[in-house]
Amino acid sequence: MTLKWGVLGAGSVAQRRAMPAIQKATGAELHALFSRDATRAQKLADEHNATKAYSSVDDLLTDIELDAIYISTPVNLHCEQVIAAAECGLHILCDKPMALNPQECEQMIAACEENNVHLQVCFLFRFHSCFQQIKTWVEENQLGQIVHGRMPFLKKYLLDDDEWRAIPEQGGGGSMMDLGPHSVDMLRYLIGEVTEVTAFCGSPIYNYKVEETGGILMRFENGAQAFTDLSFSVAYCDIVLELYGTEGTVTVLNDDGWKIHTNFGEEKQIIASQFEDLYQLQFEHFAGCVTTGIAPLASGNDGLRANTIIDAAYQSSKTGQAIECPY
Repeated sequence: MTLKWGVLGAGSVAQRRAMPAIQKATGAELHALFSRDATRAQKLADEHNATKAYSSVDDLLTDIELDAIYISTPVNLHCEQVIAAAECGLHILCDKPMALNPQECEQMIAACEENNVHLQVCFLFRFHSCFQQIKTWVEENQLGQIVHGRMPFLKKYLLDDDEWRAIPEQGGGGSMMDLGPHSVDMLRYLIGEVTEVTAFCGSPIYNYKVEETGGILMRFENGAQAFTDLSFSVAYCDIVLELYGTEGTVTVLNDDGWKIHTNFGEEKQIIASQFEDLYQLQFEHFAGCVTTGIAPLASGNDGLRANTIIDAAYQSSKTGQAIECPY
């Protein structure tokens, strides 16, 4: 079965990554896209070989040929648009962060369950072979008991005052809200459930209305702890992941492509990774979930959990206290 996709939010990421990936993916077809400007919508449809172009969200969602919708709009629109898409019977891939807060995530999950549609969240790192291999090693107990993890997400990304990521009401926050879902989700995916969060953040360099830099320390149910450092203001960072256990260590470095460095006892190894189109893998996985009923690798509940952890991080940064994070 080939899913006919609509794209709601045909911005830069959708243009550079998502729409080309739909065209390459097995079981996917780019059927329609939305832009508020009708001329721009048609231009983008022509460029990306989409069959239809819409300047009305309602017209896009009620296109009877659509099977699924990719939502890549500002975060404050996710909840309303996911619920509307679910009520139209469309399967949904929602960009991260899933919503502005956990309460919105719960409403989105409920709407998808009530309308019997598939909901997946865009946690791309889960699809990378590096992290799939590390997940296998953790499950095989090759690292022993996990003691500590770290996943920095540090980059140079300057914000314009009028873009949605710089406006708290639209993006929900800065680096912790925009970058944090990826690293928080991956550390949870590899280590387990988070029970307590401590965090701090600020914007000391550019004085944005949202935080440019933050740090989130998580305590896990199994006794491990992990840290993710996040920033829009760092020139370069070559560390992707560090994971330390009682029997082994794994580090992923960005060194002309991702490379896994392992140390299991006396055995050390370096494994190089080739380029992988994570968007393509994600769309192909989505098609498999819809057509066969297999559980998604990144579900709505995973999106909710990441939002819950980040919400606790903001509470901690405001109060200076550790925040319990029940699940």
